Formats: sequence, C-alpha cells, structure tokens
Amino acid sequence: MNQVPLQIAYITGRSLPGYAQLSPVQLAFINQLARPGRRLVRINFPYFCHTENTTGIRPPGLLTASFNNSRDYYTSRYHSFQQRYQNSVAELLTQAANTVLLAGSCGLELFNNLHLPVELMTSTTLISYGAVARQRPVCRHILIQGDQDWLSKLYFRRVDYKVHCGHMNYLSSPEVLAICKRYIAHLESNEGI
Repeated sequence: MNQVPLQIAYITGRSLPGYAQLSPVQLAFINQLARPGRRLVRINFPYFCHTENTTGIRPPGLLTASFNNSRDYYTSRYHSFQQRYQNSVAELLTQAANTVLLAGSCGLELFNNLHLPVELMTSTTLISYGAVARQRPVCRHILIQGDQDWLSKLYFRRVDYKVHCGHMNYLSSPEVLAICKRYIAHLESNEGI
C-alpha cells in the first residue's frame, strides 16, 4: 500500500448516529491545516457511515446531540464497541505513515476504548480538545482545555494547554488552531516527514 506521509482526521462523538459528515466548523478547521504532503480526512469516526445524499439532513439540537454523545461515551466501554469499530479505525491509521487525530470531547474516550494494537499507536498522535475521558491515551498526545470548559475540567485538572473558550467553541478558537499548526509542524520536523 502506498502511504501518505501524514494524515489528519477527527474522532469525536456522534451527534447524529449513522452519519459521519463533518460539520461546517469542523470542515473549516481541518481545511486550515492543509499543506503539501498532508492528507485531510473529511469524514468523521467511524469512517464508514453514510456519506451520500445528506442534503436536507439537519443537525440535531443541543440536547439530542448531548444525549447521543453521552451514549457513545458510555457504550464505548463495552467489548462490542471495540469489535464493531476497531477495524475501521485501524484501516484508516494504516493509510499513512503518521496520523494526527483531532479528538473532540468524548473522542479521546472512544479512542482509548478501541484498544488498538501497539504498532498502530506508535504512528498515531492525538490532539485532544475539551477531553471527556477517564485517562490519557498511550500514544503521543496533547490535551487542550478551555478556561470556561467546566465539563472537561471534571475529567482533567492538568492539561498541556489552556485556551480561552468553552466546551462548544474550540474549533472557532484562533488559539486552538495555532496550537494545532505548531504541534503538527513540530511532529513533521521530528519525524522527518
């Protein structure tokens, strides 16, 4: 398989189960990370949901989205979650020599509960923003937390970067974008990408 040097993808909870389209904010954010030699994955976890004919589908309201994300968070602890999604994530990770996952909210918990093989973890880096998870991942990572994000503060008291935002607006924060750009450039220079 011909691998790209670096790919960037999202892993977040699913506000609308069955669909993996990026929101306009997610799409605008990842597009700002485009550079030669980088592959941008413009579909969200689990990377195999419906992608066609999505016109007319409206994003769910905040309460419905919160419920769906909470369900993902808790059901990811079951072995059936790992069985269902581990292969699709592993397949994505093998498409590049290095992968940066943008893990929003419960995305870190989902990632941890996939229990991916060690050989995939060595080429994976997580940039986790607003992390809602029981522990840090066992791969390269950074945690970004908003000073107004009371939800993430329940899970992590010590983080790598503090920014000025709340739980719902990390991807519109210039600070978060700057951290991501710097960190990915640092990764590329250290890995010789």
